[in-house]
Amino acid sequence: MHVFTYGTLMFPQVWQAVVGRTFHSVGGTAAGYAIYRVCNAVFPGIVAAAASDAVRGVVYLDVDASSVERLDRFEDDFYRRVTIDIACDDGFQRPADAYVVPLEHRLVLTDEIWQADDFVASGGLAEFIGRFAGFARLAEER
Repeated sequence: MHVFTYGTLMFPQVWQAVVGRTFHSVGGTAAGYAIYRVCNAVFPGIVAAAASDAVRGVVYLDVDASSVERLDRFEDDFYRRVTIDIACDDGFQRPADAYVVPLEHRLVLTDEIWQADDFVASGGLAEFIGRFAGFARLAEER
């Protein structure tokens, strides 16, 4: 399966820490979604939005089942893994699983649009790597 990432998992050091291995990847866009910062957090969530909205991210290709299980354990409970169509930068349209915030959990998101460049520039990536609880959940299960 392919996995579309749009937030912290786009960063190779986070992906590697969570999954423990690398996969080929390609940039891509999820049309019909918007990205916002999660309340009281530095990381984002995406939610279904207008057809004119779109979220940029990275598609990891041919991710194995054990890696997807690790991703499932890493992600917060308010996300739902769903398959969405991604327009990839290599010209292919691919179905990919993505962790989406369903509309019933929209309140976990702020109205602040999350941007990867701002996340890095503000020190958010370093903060996330240094203290995110999801890494502890993975370590406990090893």
